[in-house]
Amino acid sequence: MAQTQNIGQDTVQVTRRDFLRTLLAAAVGGIIGGGIVYSGLSNIGGLKQYTDTQAPYTSTPEPKTKTVTITETSTYKQPPVTKTVTETETVTETKTETLTKPSQTTTTTTTVQGPITLEKIVFGNSNLEFIPLKVLDAKVDGDVVKLELESPITGMESKLEIPVEYLSRGNINIGKIFSKVGEYNSNNKSNYSVYFVLGRANIDKAIKHGDTWKPDASKMYYSIIISNRDWKDVYNALKSVKDNKAIVLMPTLDKAEYLYAVWGGSNYKINNHDGKSIIIVYQNKQQVDEATDKVKLASYILGKPDDKNPSGSGTLIVATITTVEYKGTYENGAPIVAVDEYKGTYIVFIHQKGGHLISNW
Repeated sequence: MAQTQNIGQDTVQVTRRDFLRTLLAAAVGGIIGGGIVYSGLSNIGGLKQYTDTQAPYTSTPEPKTKTVTITETSTYKQPPVTKTVTETETVTETKTETLTKPSQTTTTTTTVQGPITLEKIVFGNSNLEFIPLKVLDAKVDGDVVKLELESPITGMESKLEIPVEYLSRGNINIGKIFSKVGEYNSNNKSNYSVYFVLGRANIDKAIKHGDTWKPDASKMYYSIIISNRDWKDVYNALKSVKDNKAIVLMPTLDKAEYLYAVWGGSNYKINNHDGKSIIIVYQNKQQVDEATDKVKLASYILGKPDDKNPSGSGTLIVATITTVEYKGTYENGAPIVAVDEYKGTYIVFIHQKGGHLISNW
């Protein structure tokens, strides 16, 4: 019949014969050594020996050490890492992992590269053919206008000096426009800006004197636009006109009898009709309000606040830029056009001398 002894965390089964043999050996050992040493258990359960000294048993297991080298490769790479894992079987496992970490690329974009020219300052590295530059200041000084402009592409400011004759028509010039727009904003809590829309052609020849650029105005192509829209809206609207993908309608303050409709005009033929007198049907009240406010601002700049049709002056044009759908004719023969793809309503200053960025106003 077998007996079971619990030694530490190990369980050893001993037969009666083994137990008596072991006990006899222990007795003999005790007589010889004067202590109680259970050497007879040395081959049971892989244990060498333990000594009873009235303290917790101490066991020294037979070393069972095996070294396992495992190489694992994953999709991330970095220097090899060696890990030592000790298990309860006193097995020492050495694991080597080779990890591959994806490389990181830092891209630094410099807006202006190479020699600093006026073209680089205003266009940066873009490929735009023209760009709306926000006018920060415009002052007439004798026979020149001193402009301070900001590029929306580079964020850089530039100073230009241009003969006033290239930025004037009659008694209106860009300096007066800038001042009047500021007054209108203050009086009406509006946020209109003046944009000097500059074409890329020939500006690389501009010469810098001190901190001011002096381009050859006779070779420049530009437009002066007044808007409370973002520069991108201004760019997209002008681009659509330049590419003949939209037309220009010129609204007035005279209301037509249709919903969201006003009388206006156009320099374009409308379904083979002369566009001098047309009915413009907008899509909603917001578009009507935008057009109406532009008419009031243009009249204010011209010094004729009661003028319902400032576009008739030929100096400032209130331009609704859109595609249209022909709806028929009114009883007096005037074409009726409905706004389709609406690009916004803007005020365009028609300067008397110099190249026009867009000629088909």
